[in-house]
Amino acid sequence: MADLVFAFDAALDRPIPVPKHAPDDVAAAVAAAPNAAFRAAVATARQTRAAALVLFGNTLDPVRCSPAQAAALRGQIDALAADGCRTIWIADEPADVANVARALAEPAGLSFVTPVSPLRLDLRGLALELCSARGHAHAAGHLAPSFASAHSSLLPAQRRIVVGWDDAWTSLHGEPAVSHALPSPLPVAGRVGHGTMFVWGSRRLQPVPPGVHHVPPLQARSDREPAAGACIAATLTQPPPHAAAFSTAAHSLSDPRHEWRGDWKEFPTHHVAWRTLSITSLSGDDEELATTIWSALEGLSVDARAPLQIVRCAIDCGGSISRRVHIAEITAETMARVRELAQPRGFRAWCHEIEADRGEAPESLIRNASAAKAGGAASFAAGVAELVLDLEGKEASAVPREAGWLALELLEST
Repeated sequence: MADLVFAFDAALDRPIPVPKHAPDDVAAAVAAAPNAAFRAAVATARQTRAAALVLFGNTLDPVRCSPAQAAALRGQIDALAADGCRTIWIADEPADVANVARALAEPAGLSFVTPVSPLRLDLRGLALELCSARGHAHAAGHLAPSFASAHSSLLPAQRRIVVGWDDAWTSLHGEPAVSHALPSPLPVAGRVGHGTMFVWGSRRLQPVPPGVHHVPPLQARSDREPAAGACIAATLTQPPPHAAAFSTAAHSLSDPRHEWRGDWKEFPTHHVAWRTLSITSLSGDDEELATTIWSALEGLSVDARAPLQIVRCAIDCGGSISRRVHIAEITAETMARVRELAQPRGFRAWCHEIEADRGEAPESLIRNASAAKAGGAASFAAGVAELVLDLEGKEASAVPREAGWLALELLEST
């Protein structure tokens, strides 16, 4: 059983760009992915008998969505309500509540949370308040008072979950920025207060402090995202293992001597998975490279019922700049041969990109320069490698390494 299921960034009205030259079955799978992932989250809420499905991030824009998209979402909310599971929509601002409710024709099982209106829940004897971390008052000690949404009681909630998310969509997909998104999941005070837990949705992979639970999107939309897609089921009303057998869940959790953690489980929801396949190729033409790639694809052992795998092949060239340039020159012929080989099998893996590995380690350039004579191209390449490593030591980012290889390839090809 689960008390809450968290579903982040369903983005039901934002189609995923179909990769170039994708066959019809791949294009159809990509087009269906957002809705399929959302239905998987709904199925998880029903199967775990959750009390509520919590939607946050980009779920459905009531202004840009079509009537069919709104009707499909309402149908899922109605189905959950019929099973006794409510749907909680965390909105950016109060104006969004009216727009969403109007677009969905106000289904009975839908409730809202805004930055100024938390929601008080009774989860099997545990009093819980669900709050939004959007806006300025996002520190644990500066949230709106609990009675703002609890008209039946003036007592504060026993426990509180604060939900927020960042604007990583902008950097990953070029979408307009959300001006009031938080820069990080940390509260202003730098710590999480007693009885308060943070849920942070992001398409980036980032470290989070204790008491903050990272939630990936339901469906990744490109190979730049670290997680394929999942929802999170939280069970909060189980007593600690050392609690007395006769203690109720609510009593055990309300005891300040016991740390409130709950049980958080990830359930995959993605319909399509982007993955990078690393292949070493130090020599050979397009035919040889295609054969190597095809052998690697066959080795994936993708089940026929598994999500479609859209594969980017990253070729490790052993630090050879000339080989990297040659890989770029034979990419078209190699890709054509790989797809020709893939047609008869039709299994759940499709190669959409072949390129020299942009994340290849540059240390080999320094070793090559030390073995060569002083000066020349080897020394220049070693200098670029040292600069890249220095920049990476100051800030964890893939940009310096990608830029360094690109600069060396441009010089090599001129």
